[in-house]
Amino acid sequence: MSRRFERPSIGSVAAAAGVSRTTVSHALSGKRSVSAETRRRIMEAVEEQNYRPNMVAKSLRSQRTHSVALLLVDIANPYYPAVARAVHDVLAAEGYVSFIGNTDGDARTERMLLEEMVARGVDGVVMQPMALSAAEVRRIAGPTMPLVITTAHPGEVPADSVLTDDFQGLSEVVDHLTRQGIRDLGFIAGPRDTATGSMRLATYRAVAAAAGTEVPEHWIEYAPFGREGGAAAAARLLARADPPRAILCANDLIAIGAMQSVREAGLRVPEDVAIVGFDDIETAQLVTPRLTTVVNPASAIGDTCARTILWRVENGPDAPYRRVVLPTNLVVRQSA
Repeated sequence: MSRRFERPSIGSVAAAAGVSRTTVSHALSGKRSVSAETRRRIMEAVEEQNYRPNMVAKSLRSQRTHSVALLLVDIANPYYPAVARAVHDVLAAEGYVSFIGNTDGDARTERMLLEEMVARGVDGVVMQPMALSAAEVRRIAGPTMPLVITTAHPGEVPADSVLTDDFQGLSEVVDHLTRQGIRDLGFIAGPRDTATGSMRLATYRAVAAAAGTEVPEHWIEYAPFGREGGAAAAARLLARADPPRAILCANDLIAIGAMQSVREAGLRVPEDVAIVGFDDIETAQLVTPRLTTVVNPASAIGDTCARTILWRVENGPDAPYRRVVLPTNLVVRQSA
């Protein structure tokens, strides 16, 4: 029969150092002084046994785990690792760890991961819900769990939010294209039933209306947030009897797929079809032609989310909820 793994304990450290458990606790916490010789013996025992404090027991005493859940849509999309890195850097500097979950924008997965993280006792959740509403996310998280939502302003839902001014970025896109005489604009949104796809499409409609540009329904396509989805959606647009002169895309991966379809149709980017992305992932500057896109500030979003969740942990559920809106802007390269 295999023996159960026995984790080094504060008791085993105390026995090896020849002191009491209380003395070990004082030496490790620094709350009370111990002699230099005693500290040396304790630290030698800690090193020899590879002892680490029991975080579960510690969290039961402090009511904190110093951990935050970060639930992302697709960690294969280069945009999200940039968000995650910024969150990690801010949290790590404050002694917190981050647990990352990949939801794929699927309601069942979003619900399962959120329930699991809450059950594990994280101190807060940063989430971009795609299928669940902000109200359902709050219900699952509970009334007092620190929560930062990054898709759309949750309105009456008690949660902090970190958003981007997509209207500004898309306005710059439409202005840039219309100044070139291009008004026949197609749009590839994300999946029809996701918050981000719907929000970007609604924003584009509002921008086009403000610019006096019509948005025909047959120039709007829906696609998964990936290169393959963008390629398929662009192919459908290009097969129309009157294809659009430019295609705006809900993210850069969709745009890169759209450029592929334009080339496969024997057309040129941007001479025949202009392509514009959204996010400004690193790959946007590596494709040919280099992608014109809207800068969606991933690092700033991650940084702000982390600082907001830490602020909420410290200030509790009764402090006024914060709504932070970060700017976006167009960066003109070669595709449009």
